[in-house]
Amino acid sequence: MSQFNEGFSLAGDVPWAGLNPGAEYGPAKRWPPERFIAAARQTQQKTPCRWLIFGGPSDVPVAAQLAESLARDFPSAPPLNLAGKTSLRELCALLKLCRVLLTNDTGPMHVAAAVGTPVVAVFGSTSPELTGPGLPGDPFHHLLKSDAACSPCFLRRECPIDFRCMRGIEVGCVVKTTLEVLERDQ
Repeated sequence: MSQFNEGFSLAGDVPWAGLNPGAEYGPAKRWPPERFIAAARQTQQKTPCRWLIFGGPSDVPVAAQLAESLARDFPSAPPLNLAGKTSLRELCALLKLCRVLLTNDTGPMHVAAAVGTPVVAVFGSTSPELTGPGLPGDPFHHLLKSDAACSPCFLRRECPIDFRCMRGIEVGCVVKTTLEVLERDQ
């Protein structure tokens, strides 16, 4: 059953962008929350947008962390935290409204691609060639990975080394890519 409150309006002057900081199959697939915050903050500073934060019930704490930080930085255009509150049908409709989805390798990444929303996805322990949306070389989606020699390891648990596959994906690269997508069709 949905917990989504249909009483708010998604109308506005700025485009919606999506953030999906979770990943069900373990922490090795999750870009650090502080990097999601930094990327969202820098993106919103450079172009008008407002964030919809997505995630399942287990992502509620990290989504709240992102929402609180971004609301402090952008009180006139705070994010809308929908983690744990949408049905699959609502998720599809909301992702369709987004100009881009910044995400880990996870289910909502594939849903966004299926409804025609461009994806900027970070990959660490998984392979964009195997689990990324679209076809190889597809310019519509942007699949980012580091050059860590140990990636992809396909681990689901904590990294036994130093999480270099995800820490090697720089915030600046993610911001640049996200901005390119947001500005592409203006």
